[in-house]
This record gives sequence, structure tokens and C-alpha cells, in this order.
Amino acid sequence: MRFRVGRRAILLMLLAGVGVAMILLWNIRPPHGAGTPTAPGAPQGRALYDAHCAVCHGPGGKGDGPGARVVRQPMRDFSDPAAMRDLNDRFLIEITKKGSSQFGRSNAMPAWSMKLSDEEIRAVVAYIRSLAPRNPPTSSGRKEKP
Repeated sequence: MRFRVGRRAILLMLLAGVGVAMILLWNIRPPHGAGTPTAPGAPQGRALYDAHCAVCHGPGGKGDGPGARVVRQPMRDFSDPAAMRDLNDRFLIEITKKGSSQFGRSNAMPAWSMKLSDEEIRAVVAYIRSLAPRNPPTSSGRKEKP
């Protein structure tokens, strides 16, 4: 017994198979923040920073990670209080969500909004803020009188 199947029927079956595979793969993907606490905190922010940001920005936020050598633009030093004073949290959240190319910078930093939830991004920004000391030492090198 021999069946004759037209090209259109084969194409329809192929497209249906691809559609089913995409639906299955989409449902296998864990939702944002799966397995992480819902309340953002310093430990969560640090873990996320270490996992996603430190490769370029460096473990201490100095922009000296191994991936920084590939980027042609200098990275901001997150541990420098003066440099961080110029940035507000909203900007840090937006550049993390959308990627640096959306702000006229290198396209090396991806948009993290597809991988990290808003709470996770806020936790990363809070951790980045913790890298710059609030009361940096005076640059004069001399001790102030009590």
C-alpha cells in the first residue's frame, strides 16, 4: 500500500511539529526567579552579580573582569563612590534591563530583562551600590582632628 502525500501536507506536518516542539520547550523553561527568594536581599544580589556580571565588571566591580578585555569602552568602577554618585538607581535598573547598547554604549552587555526578574535586577543594583563605600577615606592622606 502506497500513500501519496503532497508537498503542502508535508510542510503543514513539519510546521505543526516545530510548533509543538516550541511549546514544549517554552513550558520546560523555568519562570523568572525560580528557586530564588522573592524578597531581594544582599545575598541574592551578590549571587546574581557573581553569576551574570562579574565576568566583565569584575568581582569587586572595578571593571576588571576577564570579559572586560573584549569590550572596547572602559567600564565604570562600581567601587568608586564619586563615579557611582553620578548614577541613579533608575538608570542602573534600565541599563541592566535593556542592555548597554540602548544607551549609546557597547553592545557587549546584553539586556537582562529576559533572564532576570525586576526583583532580581533591583537586588543586583542594590549589591552594586554596596560596592562603593559610603564614607570614602579622605584623599589628603592626613588624619582629621577629633
